[in-house]
Amino acid sequence: MKSTKQIFLNIKERLIQERIKRISTDLNSTNAITVAVAFNELRRLRDRWHTQEAIKALSHPEEFLVISAIKYLAAISYPLESKDVEPLLKRGERIKKESVSLFPHMSMMDGCGMLSLTLEDSSPAVRIKSLKILDKMGCEEAIKKAKKLTEDPDVQVRIEAVRSLAAAGEEVDPKIIIDVIEDPKLPFNARSSAMKVFAGYFSGSLPLIKKLSKSTYSKISSTAITLMGKFPCNEIWDSLKEIINDSAPVENVEAAIKNASTCKDKKELEGMILKYVNYPSKSLKITTLKALISLESQHVEGIIEEILDGNDRNLKISVIPFVERFPSKANVESLLKIIEGEDEELTEKSLRVLSKLKIKDERIKQLLDGSKRIKIQALKSLIASKDIDSDELIDIFRNSDSIEVKMEALNGIAKLFPQRLEELS
Repeated sequence: MKSTKQIFLNIKERLIQERIKRISTDLNSTNAITVAVAFNELRRLRDRWHTQEAIKALSHPEEFLVISAIKYLAAISYPLESKDVEPLLKRGERIKKESVSLFPHMSMMDGCGMLSLTLEDSSPAVRIKSLKILDKMGCEEAIKKAKKLTEDPDVQVRIEAVRSLAAAGEEVDPKIIIDVIEDPKLPFNARSSAMKVFAGYFSGSLPLIKKLSKSTYSKISSTAITLMGKFPCNEIWDSLKEIINDSAPVENVEAAIKNASTCKDKKELEGMILKYVNYPSKSLKITTLKALISLESQHVEGIIEEILDGNDRNLKISVIPFVERFPSKANVESLLKIIEGEDEELTEKSLRVLSKLKIKDERIKQLLDGSKRIKIQALKSLIASKDIDSDELIDIFRNSDSIEVKMEALNGIAKLFPQRLEELS
């Protein structure tokens, strides 16, 4: 006699295979969009049985279909041969760039050979994507070429070359990356990327990071302050305290509070940041609230209640998850009022928390008639609170057109009424 677990797994597998079978018929369509969507859905279902169709699609003239096929093959780590991949490297930039994700799954010789080619590609985007997988491949010839790319004319390629070599355990001259960081003529994105590499891979980088935290260019200073979080608290606390107390630019204060909140032994932090709870910046307000939560401040529950009772949608979206830790009667009731509204994002987030709190309420049951995403979350909540009977779950399983809804109902039956699973097999 089969165990309950085995019956459950068999039903689940049957559902997935039925879904895969229906979707795979679209691979025979003459419409390239239909075929591309099918590959995307099959990839999501972790299907591994349509590799030959995907390989055939690699030669299709439509770029988006080729990319869908590549993503499908990469997701299942399919070991393609050079003869299948080489033609892709003669296509446009997007296809060449996506093709790089196939290299780690090829034989070592073939994958390294392909990587050596793309590291010399005329497109900076392809060279960068190739560098990103360098440490996964361990190809000697590719490492030699990556070292040459530390002198590439494209600054982003230089930065990625330094990062990839450092990640692979190769020695790299830090001056290459420092020169990028200190060049005011370069765009912020390049300098910011270089700062992240410098702080993440080179010892002795904190003095320069601290210097940059005082930059008059707020994007540079806030990035530097964020990167301070990579260093021990005792080495950065005085700098962070100065930034917070001085009410520096909003981005700087926000970055400083995020890092300072990990220094929970600093009792004065709560007093320092409370003044930012009512700051006009919503982002800073939420950052402050998160820090107060980490400090287990007694002010948190009231702040959450105030925001949920207000009219600011973005603030509500941010604080709803916090109700799980602060489930006061007022906060829970606020969530139940929210799910009566028409805002699906607010409703979905509220249902996630109500599920974790195992709240029973008739308003949750009413959402079983909602859209698919809401129905799934309502189901999860009803199952978690054991506020749904077996007949309801079986009816949903049998009559829903959505595999996601069916799966959730099946999970509920297995959890609450395992004795009825056999009826579905």
